[in-house]
Order: sequence, then C-alpha cells, then structure tokens
Amino acid sequence: MSTVLQQTTTDSKTKSFVRRWFFTGMSLAMLTVAVAAFIPSIAHPAGRRAPVSLLVATHGAVFFAWLLIFLVQSRLVATQHIAWHRRLGVASIFVFALMVPLAYATTIAMVRRGIDLSGDLSLSIGNDVVHQAVFPLFNTLIFAVLVIMAVAYRGRPEIHKRLMLFANIELMPAPLAHFIGHSPVLAPLPGVIVMIPISIFVFAAVGRDLLVARRIHPLTWGLAILRMVSGFFEAGPIGSSVAWHHLLGWLAG
Repeated sequence: MSTVLQQTTTDSKTKSFVRRWFFTGMSLAMLTVAVAAFIPSIAHPAGRRAPVSLLVATHGAVFFAWLLIFLVQSRLVATQHIAWHRRLGVASIFVFALMVPLAYATTIAMVRRGIDLSGDLSLSIGNDVVHQAVFPLFNTLIFAVLVIMAVAYRGRPEIHKRLMLFANIELMPAPLAHFIGHSPVLAPLPGVIVMIPISIFVFAAVGRDLLVARRIHPLTWGLAILRMVSGFFEAGPIGSSVAWHHLLGWLAG
C-alpha cells in the first residue's frame, strides 16, 4: 500500500513539474537555438558575406522579441498570472502583425541577392536559392495560420497552448539553417541537422502529453504529423516544381 502511495505521489510531483516548466523549457530551448544561430555573425561581422541591412536587422529583432514574449507568457501561465497573460497576448498581436510581412520581405530579398541577408548562410550547396526559399515562406505561412487559430481558441487553453507551441516550432528551421552556415562540417547534411532538433521539439510535445495525461492529445498528433511531413513536401513536390520557380521569379522580379 505504501509503495502505491509513494508511486502516486511521485507521479503527481512529476506531472506538476512538467505542467509548470515544460513550456518555459521549450521557450528557453528555442531562444538558445536563435542565439546560437546568430551570435557568431554578430560577434565576428568580418566573416559575413554581406553587411546587415535595416530589413534583416528589423526582422531579427522582431522575431527574437516574439520568442521572448513566448517565454514570458509561459511563466505567466505557470504562475497563474492569467490576467497579465491575456494583456500581453493582446500586445503580442502587434508583434505578430510585423513578423509575417518581414519574413516574406527578407526571403524575397534573399532570392534577389542569392544569399541570405545576414550574409552568414551559403545557399549554393547543391540547391538553388529559389528552391531553398520554399522553406522560410511555407514555414511562415504555417506559423501564421497556427497563431491565428491559437488566438481564435484562446478561451480553450488545451488547444491554444498546443497551437502556440507548434507555431513557434515552425520558426526553428531558419535559425538552425544559419547555425549550419557557421560550420562547414555540417553543411553537407543540412536536412539531417535541421530535422534532428525539430524532431526533438516535436517528440518533447508528445512526451509532455504522455507524462501529464497518459495519452496524446489528438491536436498534438495532428500538429506533429504536419510538422514532420511538411518539410518533405516543401523540399520535393513544391520546391522543385516549375510552377514554384516561376512564382518566385515573378515575386523577386
């Protein structure tokens, strides 16, 4: 009997810990990825292939602000400051409204220049820049749709928080690609290097459901599958299609 009670208490403490700290941990991991990706070129600007433009600086600042907001929001919920969470959520809509057009503008400018605007990521390894542009453009589209859905379901926390988590996971391929840009050793396997951390984020979301509820929420299943298969469609049927190259040529023309 005592063993059962001890196990129940341990399980309860584990669930409580995961509820309080999971989203904080995920937001910190995402911020770490962003810092690791961009700090090298900030610390050693001489190694850049191009100077930082106002567009890319604004783009980077706004996206980093969004990740910081995600961290603050996760702590506000964990500490039961729901009223402040809602107020900051309203303010974050303005940041979101800047993110999408900035992401598209920087990607189109990247296509025109042939390299990314920070100048530290080579896009000439095996693929043309138009093909590579499919990833940030579609990731931004999925991110925007998930955030809009999360706002629509803000009154249903179990749906809202999963949508926001996976929306932010959609932002991670770009900094991971920049991280590869600093290391020639990693450059030959960009898809693998990007997908391993992304998979860890996705599996963490699935693991959280299992630890807290002993089952995987249907929305977690759906969003996990979307995240894991979207990259293959972007890299294959979409990014390599003639129609996509014509569209990007027209947009960047």
